[in-house]
Amino acid sequence: MKKPIYKKWWFWVIVVIVIAGIGGSAGNKKDEPKKVDEATSAKTEDKKKDDKKKKEPQVFNVGDVVELKDFKVTVNKVYTVEGNEFSKPKEGNEFLAVDCTVENISDSEKTISSIIMFKVVDKDGRAVEYSIMGQTAAKAGQMDGTVGAGRKLTGAYVVEVPKGTTGLELEFDSSFLSSGQIVIKLN
Repeated sequence: MKKPIYKKWWFWVIVVIVIAGIGGSAGNKKDEPKKVDEATSAKTEDKKKDDKKKKEPQVFNVGDVVELKDFKVTVNKVYTVEGNEFSKPKEGNEFLAVDCTVENISDSEKTISSIIMFKVVDKDGRAVEYSIMGQTAAKAGQMDGTVGAGRKLTGAYVVEVPKGTTGLELEFDSSFLSSGQIVIKLN
């Protein structure tokens, strides 16, 4: 008869390492977004304290350069994409392209994934569907890949929305374990 796994010494070593890793990452400096060109003043400090109390993410605008712990994110522009004979939106919908630049400001290589890190939501918080066909029609490059320290990645994140939809926001989530979410008002 074999010992159960929880009675083996190496099992407990792994458990301790995992718990230490989770505890260590939770104690790191919070990855809170901040506008890069924002001047520090007493008024700004009071606003930051109020924002922390509310626990709501700060909402930024198209064109703002927003800094997180490892990234600077900019939504350069938002535009509609005309489909072609092979890739066109459903009747009554349109492709909306969010042209972004993500700069790696860390000391190491980082991976950007449009599927994992980007999401467009409507005014009710419902996620809007990413469009592979719209991405092809946009011909603007994808927001996927590895970015070296100090390098940038620019491309478009394309979604399909009903024509004339307003109140859309882009959510950029840089980390699963920390508060690294940016919310940018698109229209």
